[in-house]
Parts: sequence; structure tokens; C-alpha cells
Amino acid sequence: MNILIAIEDLRTGGAQVFGMRLAYALHQRGHQVYLYSHYASYINYSLVKQVATGVPVLAFHPAIPGVDWLTRKIQGGLRRLGLPFAGRERLVERHLRQTLERLRIDVINSHMIKSDYVAAAAATTAEPAVPLVITMHGCYEEFLHKTTEPKVTLHSRRALQQAAGVVYLTEKNLEIFSVPGVRPLADLPHAQIYNGFDGHFSPFAQLPTRAQLGIGEHDFVVGMVARGIVEKGWQYALNSFAELQTEFPTVHLVLIGSSDYLDRLHTANTTPNVHFLGFAPNPIDWVRLFDVGLLPSYFASESLPNSIAEYLFCEVPVIATRIGEIPRMLEVPGQGLAGVLLEQNGLGLTQPDTLTAALRAYCTDPELLKTHRELARQCFDKFRMERCVAAYEALFAQVLLDARKVAP
Repeated sequence: MNILIAIEDLRTGGAQVFGMRLAYALHQRGHQVYLYSHYASYINYSLVKQVATGVPVLAFHPAIPGVDWLTRKIQGGLRRLGLPFAGRERLVERHLRQTLERLRIDVINSHMIKSDYVAAAAATTAEPAVPLVITMHGCYEEFLHKTTEPKVTLHSRRALQQAAGVVYLTEKNLEIFSVPGVRPLADLPHAQIYNGFDGHFSPFAQLPTRAQLGIGEHDFVVGMVARGIVEKGWQYALNSFAELQTEFPTVHLVLIGSSDYLDRLHTANTTPNVHFLGFAPNPIDWVRLFDVGLLPSYFASESLPNSIAEYLFCEVPVIATRIGEIPRMLEVPGQGLAGVLLEQNGLGLTQPDTLTAALRAYCTDPELLKTHRELARQCFDKFRMERCVAAYEALFAQVLLDARKVAP
């Protein structure tokens, strides 16, 4: 198949990284695959090269220098005034439509809501029309409850109306289909497919060590990998660790992520043994050194966090919130959880001290840690990339067959 995977940008983020991983897996299976970004300036080429080696990258880039910057400035200013301006989206739509026609794409797979409705418009007006499969990562329910950007929800309903198929990660993603006027889910091919992860550690000589951070071989390491936004729960991790560190001075906290917000937390931190590492191109190189992984998230769009799959790949028990698909991610049927679930209410943890208690239990009970490590190893099986890519291939084949049936 000739496949184009469209994403709003190609930077660090769960949807973005998975889109790159999927592109590479499909490429490895012999398909012709392209990655498409709405922003030429929002592409982390080093990340793409590492995650999607050999996959061509395409992007919207106006021929006239400065036009893109100007349209983005105008769009941002009018949005702040409550005035819609779709000029840039129309330009991206036209470029994407031309790209679909030029490359003779068989199927387009879109990730992230704003990419979805631009891809829907381009795919349905292309000659010939191209079937669109939308992968839902949590954006739909987030914008459904946002009153500040009603046009996004309006456009997304139109995208779902035009889609040839839908992939969802968790039942939570399907909330949009309960809204009056939205196309019923039963009317289009759909499948729940977990994001696949085919992890590879860096060459041995490049692997980080505990000694690099001044961490002893037998010290206890708590780690967190996430996007650098407040809602991922970074402050909760720091607060609980500060309490724990007074009891267990050889415990360390390793934080992997980058943003201005994390820079401010780093500057304000006074707790010993906290290591802010910033962006890591291959996080599992560090995760393999963790004893426990954290994700105390209350992010509204949380669905199937990549970091948890990365923890499980490294056989690391997880302390995370009960949100999205996380409870099922950590479950081994009939045996229990590969970690501990915390409660949240969309605004934060309802009982922050439960995070501290969970960390304390792992520090004081080696058998609990050992048991949960084994469960983590078993949990990872559901995230194997071969399962994921085979399910995508099956859905792509189905929508292509359906398209041929209705073709004139």
C-alpha cells in the first residue's frame, strides 16, 4: 500500500511519536510510507530520523518566504479576538490534496484533531478521493469540553462524517459519538488498537549509567518520562519524592522531559538527588535504570501514554493515575496490576499522599517490587508492534475494499 500518515507536527508528544513509530513499522513491512507535517518549522528531524528511519518527511511550506509566519500571526491575533480565520488551514489543505494526488496515495491515516479535519477535506476532494482513517488519541473529548474553540469541534464532526474508518485507543475516546448530530460509530469501520512499541536500546557504548548521575549501584531510582506540561503531574512527583527522601537518603528521582515549565521546576528545586535530564531521544535508555516509573497525570486527553508502554518494556512497575486506558494497560488478567493506581478528578490527585505511600511500599518491600516487575514483563505483550501494525493493515485493507465497492 501507498500510505501517508498526517500529523499536525512532528515533535515530542505521544501522538506524534506513535505516528512516527507506525510509519516505520509499515515501512519495514514493505509499504511505501510518507510522514506529513502541517508545519515545516515544527519538525524534530533528529527525533524523526531515530524513530522513523528511512521514511520520507513532507510538510507544508509556502513558496514565498514569510507567508507562513504572517498567516500564523494573523490567525493567532484573530483567534484571541474570537474571530475565526482559516486562511492557513486552507493553504495546508490544498497542499495536502496536491500531495495525495501527486504521490497516488492509497490511504491516509491522520493523528490529532486539527490534522484530522484538514486531512478529511483534502482526502475527499482529491482526484481520486483517498480513504481517511482517523486515529483518536484523546483530542476529541478534550475539545468537546472546551468552550474557547467551538470551531474545532464543529470541524471534527465533519471529519468524522467524511472518514472511512476510525481507530481508538480507549473507550473514553468514543465520547464524541454520543453527541447529537455526530455520525454513529456503528456506521463506519472501527477498531480499538493499542499503540505498538518496538523498543531498541542504543548501542552499548552509548548507554547511560547510574554512575553518570552519581547514583550508586544499589540505590533506589524513581523515574518519570512525560511531556513537559503541568497536567502530567510533575509537581506531585517532586512533592512525594521530597517526603520520601528524608526517610530514604539513597533514593533518587530522574525526570525526563523538556519545557519552560520544567526549567522553572528545576530552578526552584532544593531536594537532593533530583536529576532533571531534559529531552532524551531514546527514553528507554534511561528507563532501564529505573526501579519504579511514575505518571501522576490528570491531563484531560490522556488515553494510552507512551511512557507507560516504555516502563513496561523495561519491566519497570508503574505508579500512575486511573485515567484513560491506564488501568487496562497495567492489568494482567487474573493476577493483578503491574503497579499502583492513584485517583484523580481532572484537576489533580484527590489524595496526593497515596503517591508517597506507594513509593514507600516499593522502597521497603523488595518482594512487592519483584512481583510487580514480573507482571510488568507480562503486561508489555499487548503493546508489541507486530500486533499493532497487523491490525492497522487489516483496517486499511478494509477501507480500501469499501472504497472500491462504491467507486464509479
